[in-house]
Amino acid sequence: MIDQASLDAVDAAQLNSHFIHPLYDSYGFAQIPQTLRCLLTDDQRQGVPFGPRSDLYQKYDTVILFFIDAFGWRFFEQFSDHPFLRRMIDEGLVSKLTSQFPSTTAAHVTAIHTGLPVGQSGVYEWYYYEPLVDALIAPLLYSFAGDSQRDTLQGTGVAPSALYPTHTLYQELKAAGVRSVVFQHLAYAFSPYTELVTNGATIMPYRTLPEAVINLTQLLARQDSRSYYFLYYDHIDTICHLYGPDSPQAAAEITAFLDVMEHIFHANLVRHGQRTLFLMTADHGHAPIDPATTVYLNHTLPPIQGWLKTNAAGQPLVPAGSCRDMFLHIKPEYLDDAHAALQHHLAGKAEVQRVDALIAGNFFGATPPSPTFLGRVGNLVILPYTHESVWWYQKDRFEQHHRGAHGGLTPDEMETLLLVQPYG
Repeated sequence: MIDQASLDAVDAAQLNSHFIHPLYDSYGFAQIPQTLRCLLTDDQRQGVPFGPRSDLYQKYDTVILFFIDAFGWRFFEQFSDHPFLRRMIDEGLVSKLTSQFPSTTAAHVTAIHTGLPVGQSGVYEWYYYEPLVDALIAPLLYSFAGDSQRDTLQGTGVAPSALYPTHTLYQELKAAGVRSVVFQHLAYAFSPYTELVTNGATIMPYRTLPEAVINLTQLLARQDSRSYYFLYYDHIDTICHLYGPDSPQAAAEITAFLDVMEHIFHANLVRHGQRTLFLMTADHGHAPIDPATTVYLNHTLPPIQGWLKTNAAGQPLVPAGSCRDMFLHIKPEYLDDAHAALQHHLAGKAEVQRVDALIAGNFFGATPPSPTFLGRVGNLVILPYTHESVWWYQKDRFEQHHRGAHGGLTPDEMETLLLVQPYG
């Protein structure tokens, strides 16, 4: 069943013809951690409303959440006739949600592991300024922004525990007698970031999705206590970045994923006897872009280089965010002039917003942001329209080659979903 109230709520969040305001208190991704608490523990405060299937808000022996990076609402609509999704419509619950802002993986994986919305965790984008190392970093990689290798922050002496939240949802569940198992790809299953934000869970690395699904179902067969299983899958996002969300390659990747879910996951789960609730969500969707039309600010608006804040070494604090939500650290004395100049320069391509205005408008959460977030975020943000991208050029370090991206406020990026299906 499709929850009509969720469609209405997201429609009501439309700001204008271009952008959506993120929801944090109702039909928003940020409510999923509370949903999990309610389904697994004695905490009966509901998260995402279940509307016409409120009967599904019960305490379960088993809860499974698949986090499918980039499988936003646009793809649900496109593939809704696939048997795996059609069953969700006919027997379960389908809700439309908004992403957090920025609509980026870093903010959402941190939220799902720690329970903290983006404005509290401070892990807000793929790249951002980190005061503890006085440089731009790539937090999920534990590296400096633009580095081709992971873990280059090891040489700074700044431990991961100083950079990422240390309280996790898995610690809460463990205290409530719930065992947690996290399935992550082998490439980053034991990264500094993952090990910290999944503390309290058992990590199960995998190489392929069918392998992960079979391993999960084998664990279900041996399960002897209340359990929560989480799986993160990033292949759809990778293909959308490379080829674009409208490409035949993206369609093929999504079809292959859904076929595995139907013929391996569902086929095995129907034989599992315990009361189980399966959920599936995504951090964001994808917007089509063209590298040939990317606006590189340091090429097209050279004065900007003098407006930017610098670190102690004299390096400009750029680029932060992504080409769909570029955050700028502007010197206070140039803020008004830079704002006006960028609005004029990017007219018809993007909006330029003051970050303090977005904070006041609850774009980063329903409560005031944490000191950690405020210490990292810039004071202007560029929000491109559909098909547009704005970035910074540095050969072999910062270049925009993607044909699909996310991070901004357009419906293609911001509209996501929560699918719910009972088993057993």
